[in-house]
Amino acid sequence: MDFLQLATQERWSCRAYSDEPVSDKDLGLVLEAARVAPTAHNFQPQRILVVRSTEALARLRAATRMTYGAPVVLAVCYDVDRAYRNGAFGEPDYCAGEMDCSIACTQMMLQAAELGLGTLWARGYNTAEVERALGIPADLRLVCLLDLGHPAADAKPAPGHTRRLSLAELAFEL
Repeated sequence: MDFLQLATQERWSCRAYSDEPVSDKDLGLVLEAARVAPTAHNFQPQRILVVRSTEALARLRAATRMTYGAPVVLAVCYDVDRAYRNGAFGEPDYCAGEMDCSIACTQMMLQAAELGLGTLWARGYNTAEVERALGIPADLRLVCLLDLGHPAADAKPAPGHTRRLSLAELAFEL
């Protein structure tokens, strides 16, 4: 498959999922995409909590509506003790954990799309409530939820999915 087709047409934010379970093989491939993602100094701080048991999904759904019925939700976190910090260059508060998780999420979304699975990068929730519902330890920071599953028969991209800036609006030569 052509990369741009995968990135622009096959991958879209899915907000309705079928009841069909995600196979262990497909879940493993999606998680492998996160495992091999580049991270700052290759510190690999990303930690992914796989939420798919009935009980864990119920706790999560009580804390947020951002699961859209997905049979699997990946709580993408970073280990605060492993994340790269760049204090040597005058930015003592800079932490690459969120960036590293963002890269891992992008790779997981593209791998899922290649497998015919839908995803939704979800960030519309109260972080403390979701962390409490999932029992996320204090040394992990939740960055986002990644809903994962087979799109429902009537699922489709949002109307604005294909709206993009032109290259002239996006990229500038210096």
